[in-house]
Amino acid sequence: MDRREIHKRLTEDLEKARAQSKAASDAFNEILKETPSGLPHPDGTQRIRNASVEKCAAYSRLMRAMARMDSFIIAGAIPDDLKENQ
Repeated sequence: MDRREIHKRLTEDLEKARAQSKAASDAFNEILKETPSGLPHPDGTQRIRNASVEKCAAYSRLMRAMARMDSFIIAGAIPDDLKENQ
């Protein structure tokens, strides 16, 4: 895998992570909109908790993808999982 292919792969991973983060954030916000009083019914509390966990996980994946891309662009560091394909 040459540098151009690595950059392409990291870009694809970053765009996927961005889309997942946006979807998770949108889902979380939609659930919050369903509870206009701010006091969800009992199963609503669990839905909010689950959506929050997914939103945080998606954000973490986005930060990881950004860090991988930054390291590659700034320092030329190739992620270990992509070195094997080189």
